[in-house]
Amino acid sequence: MTLRILHVTPYFQNAWGYGGIPRIATTLTRQLALRGHQVTVCTTDAADAERRSAPFTPEPGEPGAVDVRMFPNLSNRLAYHAQVFLPRGLSGYLSRHATCFDIAHLHACRNLPVSLAARQLSRARVPYVLAPNGTAPRIERRRAAKWVYDRMTGRRDLESASAVIAVSEAERGQLEQMGVPAGRIRLLANPIDLDEHRAPATRGAFRAAHGIGSRPLVLYLGKLTPRKRVDVLLRAFALSVAADARLAIAGNDMGTRRSLEHLSSALGLGDRVVFTGLLRGAARLEALADADVLVYPSADEVFGLVPLEALLTGTPVVVADDSGCGELIGRVGGGVVTPLGDPEALAAAIRQVLAARDDWRRRASEAASVVRQRYGAPTVAAELDALYHDVLAAR
Repeated sequence: MTLRILHVTPYFQNAWGYGGIPRIATTLTRQLALRGHQVTVCTTDAADAERRSAPFTPEPGEPGAVDVRMFPNLSNRLAYHAQVFLPRGLSGYLSRHATCFDIAHLHACRNLPVSLAARQLSRARVPYVLAPNGTAPRIERRRAAKWVYDRMTGRRDLESASAVIAVSEAERGQLEQMGVPAGRIRLLANPIDLDEHRAPATRGAFRAAHGIGSRPLVLYLGKLTPRKRVDVLLRAFALSVAADARLAIAGNDMGTRRSLEHLSSALGLGDRVVFTGLLRGAARLEALADADVLVYPSADEVFGLVPLEALLTGTPVVVADDSGCGELIGRVGGGVVTPLGDPEALAAAIRQVLAARDDWRRRASEAASVVRQRYGAPTVAAELDALYHDVLAAR
């Protein structure tokens, strides 16, 4: 049965500065359209700290085309630095068109686009599913503001959802601890856009651009926030990695780059560490392909797209055991899982991989086939399609 599906997300395609959710929403909506559904996306023009996204104009008849309604934020600065999205015109659109949809899918907690949609959809008696993707607990920054938002509307947004999506068993546990009934939690992994990995990433480009040459390369790729624990990686790298090795820290600064640079200097790492800033599109895949090991030491990481993408480029990974990321790598293989926040254990794992690079690349390639089968976008979209129909059948 063809459905009219609304997705609401504060950020969408090309919003590289906001991490994984924009890419997840983009991949899911395209796959749902390919399955024959009529898909509309309501989003803002957030892109990164300096830029706004341009309007989307898909070619007529393009396979997987999605109707993207982009509403301009009142302030791009507020959107990026404070995660305050104030989209002009969204509330009016939702009040006029909420009844046009059979079901809706809302991305992330504590943002105004989702709260506006939850209110209008509830009034129109249109069911919606909510996918927090790790944003439900009050962790990391602005905890007091999050508490206020929950008291005002955030808790109601969560409670009114017909289903709440957990992307891992770790996130399921988070949601249950927050009081979400177990019967309303549905386990659904995040999708990997396999089209990005159809052709092998170009090897050597990232190394050449940063003067790394053939030296051993350790890579971190992701946002620079306290939760990502890049400080632990710096300490581990200083402890024991060979003097000719290089560490590349690739990601957009969301408040911690200066302190990480100071720590790198204090540890005497000098030019052995390079901060590349935000990598987009193909440049991101080239970095993953050139690395000898990707290290993802994050806390409260309920899924972790980047380690799975690294495996698809043939690069092994080292991740922390704190949450869903360790859960996933423990399941698919291709990497080492270490205790959260332990520089010595992290250093030992990095040494282990670098000492047997060919063997670990083989393991990563074997794990990649599992990633394609379990987390490829067509597979996940089929499961999401079934979830939507289950929600509608239960009304």
